[in-house]
Amino acid sequence: MAFCWSCVGVWMAVGSVIAYFFFLKKKKQVELLKREWKSDTVYLYQFPRPKMLPNMSPYCLKVETFLKANNITYEVCPLLMGRSKYGLLPFIELNGEHIADSQIILHRLKKHFKLDLGKTQINIWFKFRVLFKFKIIESPGSSYVMTMVPSLGMPQALTPIIAPLASCMIKRAVSARIASNIGKFPIEDFKDFLRKDLDTYRDLLGDKKFFFGDEISSADCTLFSQLATTIYIPVESYAKDVICDEYPELVTFCDNVRDKVFGKEFAQE
Repeated sequence: MAFCWSCVGVWMAVGSVIAYFFFLKKKKQVELLKREWKSDTVYLYQFPRPKMLPNMSPYCLKVETFLKANNITYEVCPLLMGRSKYGLLPFIELNGEHIADSQIILHRLKKHFKLDLGKTQINIWFKFRVLFKFKIIESPGSSYVMTMVPSLGMPQALTPIIAPLASCMIKRAVSARIASNIGKFPIEDFKDFLRKDLDTYRDLLGDKKFFFGDEISSADCTLFSQLATTIYIPVESYAKDVICDEYPELVTFCDNVRDKVFGKEFAQE
């Protein structure tokens, strides 16, 4: 059988694209992209949005939700090939300064715009690794990536080729990170972990509309971004089924944040 060098070239090219989009995370020097910036306008660099929600990335969605919830003037700058100094998205530019990492971004925004820091000390962000397992690793086939790839601007003709390879690489990378941070457990144990996390979020909310009553905090933005990118995308997953079937309070919470912050802008026709 003849060896197909052209096929090797295609797969190497595809692999390079995937690696660039998802895995190049070395800290590097970056140039300011917005040269003629307006004072106190936040320029938010993130993945292009899909139709079903403002962003597939929970970290991008978290930052945009926070900006809108606090009436901060901002401009979305969709980005395909550029990344932050950490090799990731999102990042922002504010008054000529490059700021990366969603947690750091929120902290800097609260400090710069003198937002109330006393209400936002619930540390829930670190618990989402289990949710990632069921949203990405346990999603059927390459369905999650198939939903994500079109928003990255990749040619539609390449999606059937890119999606399976990207899905395999992403699932492997996420699996390794989860194993190093949490450990290797049977799938049933991870299901228990997921429910315990969801129980915690439900109990923290109680009968309140948001964590601290009627006002949206950074903790609300964090939880919303993770749950919204699970329940509002047209991809079946164990986490989505559990949240929708067993935790109606969390679904209502997401609907409340979605409607208050984004309204009809959340999804596009």
